Amino acid sequence: MITKVLIRNFKKLNQIEFILDKTVVLIGPNNSGKSTFLQALTLWETGMKKISEQQRTNNKKSKRIGVVINKRDLLAIPVSSARLIWFNQAVREISRNKSKQKTSNIRIEIIVEGTNNGRRWKAPLEFDYANAESIYCRPLRMDSSGESFYDIDDESFKTEIAFLQPMSGITTIEDRLTQGSINVRIGEGKTADVLRNICFQLLYPDSKESSAETLSFWNELTTIINLKFGVEINKPVFIPETGTIEMTYKENGHIYDLSSSGRGFQQTLLLLAYLYTYKEKTILLDEPDAHLEVVRQRETYELINNIAHKLNSQLIIASHSEIVLNQAADGDSVVAFYDNICQPLNDYQKISQFKKLLTDIGWDKYFLAKTKKHVIYLEGATDLRMLTAFAIKLNHPVKDLINKANIYYTADNLPKTAQNNFHGLRNLIPSLKGLALFDRLEKNFQDDAYLIILQWKKRELENYFAFPETLLRWARSLGEPTIFLNYVDIMLKCIENNTTPANLNNRNNEWWNNCKMSDDYLPQIFEEFFTKAALPVNFSKGRYYELIDFLKTDEIDKEIIDKLDKIYSILNEN
Repeated sequence: MITKVLIRNFKKLNQIEFILDKTVVLIGPNNSGKSTFLQALTLWETGMKKISEQQRTNNKKSKRIGVVINKRDLLAIPVSSARLIWFNQAVREISRNKSKQKTSNIRIEIIVEGTNNGRRWKAPLEFDYANAESIYCRPLRMDSSGESFYDIDDESFKTEIAFLQPMSGITTIEDRLTQGSINVRIGEGKTADVLRNICFQLLYPDSKESSAETLSFWNELTTIINLKFGVEINKPVFIPETGTIEMTYKENGHIYDLSSSGRGFQQTLLLLAYLYTYKEKTILLDEPDAHLEVVRQRETYELINNIAHKLNSQLIIASHSEIVLNQAADGDSVVAFYDNICQPLNDYQKISQFKKLLTDIGWDKYFLAKTKKHVIYLEGATDLRMLTAFAIKLNHPVKDLINKANIYYTADNLPKTAQNNFHGLRNLIPSLKGLALFDRLEKNFQDDAYLIILQWKKRELENYFAFPETLLRWARSLGEPTIFLNYVDIMLKCIENNTTPANLNNRNNEWWNNCKMSDDYLPQIFEEFFTKAALPVNFSKGRYYELIDFLKTDEIDKEIIDKLDKIYSILNEN
């Protein structure tokens, strides 16, 4: 079992180090380094195998002579050039000393420690770039002189790694493959090409007859699949005439080819067959929860964990599922990968923060906040359009920033929604700035020491431009009047029909401030207008912001400018 790993200069991992347990879950968003960590372990194993082969060939240990690893040996690391596995693709560094230039290699270092049968071992390897097609591997140098290398413990060579990527669908025809060919396709992520082969290999390892153990494993697998999916799996059959493997299942009395099954079924079958085939190994599983609904994610995690424990296998799982995190949090090791950070989650508070990232906040919102260093909270996209329209109309400096800002839509008019999100983010980004702008709030709210909370004095933003004169100017923009049609006259009639004379004759009436214009005024006017004008109704709430262009600058309330100033102060800090 692997108990500790240190990796330097591999792909996007500059340096990470952490302790591993019997089951380890690597949690984090896509492209955060989880799969890269798994690939680093496969590189280490490839180096160990090459060194082992060399020692057998030489019939003695070789500490100084490196081994060559060809690009084609990197089954789980598909790259067009070996340089691409180096951090920032940097394989050389140049230094100057007393005007002399010195070029030295940048090495990938992978130091793995573990224990087998109670015996501790350590196997540190280093990798040098040779050319686009190959790299050199040797035991890690003990000092900068390059004269002394670490002695790799014999026990470490007994550690075997098996890497399985998610199910990617299934082919209708599957040729019989050798073990090496199966490994190549799994390394390339082509699990769809080898599901039947893995099942065949489980039953008939190395083309031998089934043993009592393999039959027992197969029976356990078929029983589990029957309980979970209600189907009976038939044994894979090799067809010599075509060189293919056929595999079927029975459901509701009918026989179907394996390709007819669902993705969740195929994913579960792949996981089980792989675990039973590669017992007593360190199993690397990349997103085993793929294609599984929530309930099955939980069940499958517990299932593969129990099977691995029974088969004395170590599990290292990469996932971004909240369900997997929840299951692992109570008893297994959890390591978080995010924002170029690798952090063991060894207490309740850290795990809670990551649960919040996975569910309430979301990785995408975290990375936006981290990058932008601010969050602006609005109720919806219409508010952003209206603010942008006001900024353009006023030629306010915020107009160049607001559409590039990190905007979070709360979908409600509750400060608590914005506060929960902001403080969840701020736990991870202490320097984060935030501003929330709401329609007029009916209840008092507590000031927030870190999040600026603002509200409109009027009922909502539409109250600052839903005026008769604005509507009449908009109607005039539709075209010149004719003998049969006058858009301005039609709009005037619609305004009179939907506005009481008392309100229409008194623009200082509080009704203009308190009416919910977006629901109780503008929709009725526009519906009547388009009906009388015999035009298709196509001016929904999402287009009300267009009316702002028909305001005169001196008609714009000073409160609008004040709010834009406050938004600008947040955005301009970054």
